[in-house]
Amino acid sequence: MKKGFTMIELIFVIVILGILASVAIPRLAGTREDAEISAAVANLRTLLGDAASHYVLKGTFTGSTWSEITSVPLKKTDGNAMDATTAALGTGAAPTATANLKVGDADNCIGFHLVNKNGNTPAYIKFTKRANGTTADVCQRVLASKPVAAYVDSVVKNGADTIQNAMAIGSSTSIYPTN
Repeated sequence: MKKGFTMIELIFVIVILGILASVAIPRLAGTREDAEISAAVANLRTLLGDAASHYVLKGTFTGSTWSEITSVPLKKTDGNAMDATTAALGTGAAPTATANLKVGDADNCIGFHLVNKNGNTPAYIKFTKRANGTTADVCQRVLASKPVAAYVDSVVKNGADTIQNAMAIGSSTSIYPTN
């Protein structure tokens, strides 16, 4: 008598493996999106810390490049990578280059402008929500996450001045969520 599996036993094993795969694959896809969201939150926190450290050290963003300010991978509005020649700020207080945080495959999820101190207004980072493209769902989930929403939806108040979607740098200026 030969020992081995019958055809029915093999079919049952294949059916059970198919059921397990149909349950596991969607969960793995969700885990990938959760990892992208966690990475975006970590990159945002790193960028904020790097910008604050740079401003405290130099006292200005003028003339600095994004690569001097942070090692977080940023993109230009056109989707190209930031390079050492891309200035964060030219002369004056107005930003001349916008950096964008890449989330998953979306190059323009969250935009950043660095603004120097001007009169009574402290230096700050101005955020721009840019959820569009094929991965807008992941980008929307990043923007809706509590840590990112706390940063991006904040306002800087300094006396009568109110700056929406901004976070002060190197200042004791209060930052309030808009909710």
